[in-house]
Amino acid sequence: MQLNRYGGFRRRMAKEARRLVRGAVAAPLLAMLVVLCRPAGLSMAEDRALSRVNIYVDDDSTTVVTPTVLIQKDIFEETSLSFQYLADIQSCASVDVVSTASPSKGYEETRNAFTLGIKHRRKLTTMGAGFSYSTENDYVSNAFLASVSQELFQRNFTVGLNLSVRWDKIGRVNDEFFSKDLNGVAGNLSMTQLLSPRWIGQFVYSMEYLDGYQANPYRLVPVGAVSPVDAAFSVPETVPSRRFRNSFTARLKENVAEQWTLEQSFRFYFDTWGMTAETLLLQAYWQISDPIMLRFRYRFHNQNRADFYHENYDGLQEYMSRDRELGTLQSNLFGPQFQYRTDSFWIFDRASFDAKVEYFTINYEDYALLKNKEGFLVGTGVYLYY
Repeated sequence: MQLNRYGGFRRRMAKEARRLVRGAVAAPLLAMLVVLCRPAGLSMAEDRALSRVNIYVDDDSTTVVTPTVLIQKDIFEETSLSFQYLADIQSCASVDVVSTASPSKGYEETRNAFTLGIKHRRKLTTMGAGFSYSTENDYVSNAFLASVSQELFQRNFTVGLNLSVRWDKIGRVNDEFFSKDLNGVAGNLSMTQLLSPRWIGQFVYSMEYLDGYQANPYRLVPVGAVSPVDAAFSVPETVPSRRFRNSFTARLKENVAEQWTLEQSFRFYFDTWGMTAETLLLQAYWQISDPIMLRFRYRFHNQNRADFYHENYDGLQEYMSRDRELGTLQSNLFGPQFQYRTDSFWIFDRASFDAKVEYFTINYEDYALLKNKEGFLVGTGVYLYY
């Protein structure tokens, strides 16, 4: 059984790698086509096109392919427009879905997201606004976005503020009468200080307030279980309608040698559902030669469970969830990224190409159906400046 599990995992990895190669070819071509069709006679100080394809695949029968295309165009000397398209193509037959969440024993769905933004720079001040819309077969989300940043003290200090307001509509497949709302406000305040010619420090506070339906409309919670899959009966998941999320992040980046740069960050998270989490991120950048850079990243994440989360419930409670992501867990992620830059590429002024392969593991302390999960994050990207 174990050999079959990992054999299937390797076959899926090979299949998704082939999809990544096809996406890595098609997405840059789409970005180039949009760039070549740009209007003439406009300022092109920092116009750019970005194309990425990322793949998530794990040994719990979950695959997510995410292609992204971003186009940014200067319409005036200090004003630019941007358009981004992102898709999440998901295929899932995980143990959570098979056991309690879906009578179809798995699902496939695609989320399409579109973001239109405008940014204006006036001397040392940059202001931005935008609108985001995303849709899938049972979920529609809308959001207004706003941002402002100010450089101070001879550009040695920068303070930035980002805000968003969202309103979502949640449905359920094959149930026309199921309709729920979720509204939210989010923001983050960042302060970045140039400490020396080699050191940069940053502090970020982020918050999000959510009000509305936050459960999974398909997830069922077993009650009176004598084993992880045997229960007297099951009820729909219920969670609090309000959630206030907070995080503090401290980041330090230093140029330790002529060709080496190190970056460390620590993030502390807490919310009104009783969850706390700590995330440590370490990154090392090696400038192998003028056009070639190698980055290595390691991330450790630790979190405790929500107040109402339990692996098994003896009786009915006000709030009940079997979402393993609300339980106690630890995760590790590490791997390299290769980047190549050139000052001239075809009709473009500058270009950058990158590829990464990262391995991750997740340990679920209080979820008997799946104690451990491992997988890969694979990605490739193209950045074009014209």
